[in-house]
Amino acid sequence: MRDRQRWRLRVTFDLSEVAQRALESDDTVLVSGGPGSGKTTLSLLKAQSLVPSLKPGQEILFLSFSRAAVRQVEIRCKDVLTGDERKLISVRTYHSFSMEVLRSHGRLLTGNVPSIIYPGPEAIMRAEFSGQWTEETKRLASDEGRYAFNEFAAGAARLIEGSDAVASLIASKYPVVILDEFQDTDDSQWALVQALSPRSRLIFLADPDQRIFDYDPRVDPERLNQLRSSLSPAEFELLGENHRSPDAGVLDFANAVLLNKALPVTKDVNLASYWPKAFESTVHAAVIWMFSQLRKEGIHHPSVAVLARTNSLIGRVSGALSAEHTFNKQTLRPVDHDVLWDAELTAAAAMVVASVLEWSSLPRGEAVGRTLARIADYFDTRNANTTGGNKSARDAAVRFRTAAGQVRTHAEPRPKSAKALVAAFDEALSPTGLPQRDWIAARERLEHHNDLSALVGDARFIRLFRATDEIGGRLTALWDRHGSYRNATDVVKKALEAGKVQANQREPRGCVLMNMHKAKGKEFDGVVIVEGYRTSVFFDPSREKAPFESSRRLLRVAITRARHRVAIVRPAGATALVSPLS
Repeated sequence: MRDRQRWRLRVTFDLSEVAQRALESDDTVLVSGGPGSGKTTLSLLKAQSLVPSLKPGQEILFLSFSRAAVRQVEIRCKDVLTGDERKLISVRTYHSFSMEVLRSHGRLLTGNVPSIIYPGPEAIMRAEFSGQWTEETKRLASDEGRYAFNEFAAGAARLIEGSDAVASLIASKYPVVILDEFQDTDDSQWALVQALSPRSRLIFLADPDQRIFDYDPRVDPERLNQLRSSLSPAEFELLGENHRSPDAGVLDFANAVLLNKALPVTKDVNLASYWPKAFESTVHAAVIWMFSQLRKEGIHHPSVAVLARTNSLIGRVSGALSAEHTFNKQTLRPVDHDVLWDAELTAAAAMVVASVLEWSSLPRGEAVGRTLARIADYFDTRNANTTGGNKSARDAAVRFRTAAGQVRTHAEPRPKSAKALVAAFDEALSPTGLPQRDWIAARERLEHHNDLSALVGDARFIRLFRATDEIGGRLTALWDRHGSYRNATDVVKKALEAGKVQANQREPRGCVLMNMHKAKGKEFDGVVIVEGYRTSVFFDPSREKAPFESSRRLLRVAITRARHRVAIVRPAGATALVSPLS
């Protein structure tokens, strides 16, 4: 019965000649191809063919970059593998696999039981450290056995390289390793892969045109060439294959944007423009239109992703979808949606707003000084939560922390936004005792400063903690007790702690908002891509030189998340999506 079930599953997939040769190859394999070309399915079919050779206790290890990507692979496993076969495939992130290696064998490196520095505590440690934090994390790992997330893979690589016993033990557990999205492997992950290579059979999956993490100096654009030079894999390129949207013009359109060539005419990709004052209503209408079109095509419960370059613009889109608008004389009702966002950043931004609520209970120097210090904490969190660090956030944290000290000693701060906050205090914010109204008024104190736009955008996501009623109740109790919002930051912090855990565990459904980088590895029935008017633009000469190759790769990733339809909403007069050079 099991053999017949496997046969049924295998013949379901119509493999090309190239894919069939990759399936049958006994060498180290590199399979490359575009979005939806079938790389993951092929790798699972290959894993399926190798299952019978596994010994008792052995598994096939599938490594990917994020929990979201892991979930997508697990879903695909159900389409390809039997229940018994799925039990023998361990789908993990690089971080979780490396953490397992460190916890099991890390004492061999330093003599100390290894400990993990989680992102929240790391952000605080980074803020308090005056030197180069990257070098400090390396020291903490090598000298004390304390590992920040960015040091997991490097520590695991050192263990496997330095101990034949550990290397043999891991290879005996995982004789086959599949490596997803290999073009985005950072230096420490590449070192880990090289450590695994002498003893385990490796299968690499890659798409060079989906390399979108150029901002991380540890992700080498030459990684695939390094792989070729080091391990000489047999290469198989799935050219022209598209199983995600085989009957749609989505991929052709995405490739035209990538290559800066003339756009094909296709009903599957629609372009819309807006004037600045019509941004919210136009985006709202585009999302409702997308759901309508997908339902007309027979998809009864469609999934739609709304994507933008930055979290701040996603925050604005979320606000637009949460309100009622009029478009072409029709009333648009709010759209239920979820947001994939950074709970740590939102919590840090919320603490800034809460500190403004405290102003009426404190003298000016202390009140504004606390707010500026909270702003510095926010930028420290942004720096810590960015792969490879974020120089602009790091510099902003220093700038605002210095301004906090200046204001507390009654000196004039240098940043314009800090000066404006001092002036705003003198304008005497008058709380009403109504928490929702006072919260919005406090947030508005921060909205007119360009260097705080990301912070304000993140603060708008606070409703996603599902804790607004609790925060409102706690703030009301403060007001009733003191006639002010004294200690509002403590109240908000306690209310958000449990919400952060729940927020990181929720699975989004239906309409989902996220930035383009978070969309990588995901699939949706429809995608709405939104460009900002002055910020969060697709092609920014101050960020990148024409023809904007990095931005085009990111756009291609965003467009190809769609199985059926794409809508692109852009400001009127925006730079053309393609401008082929003559």
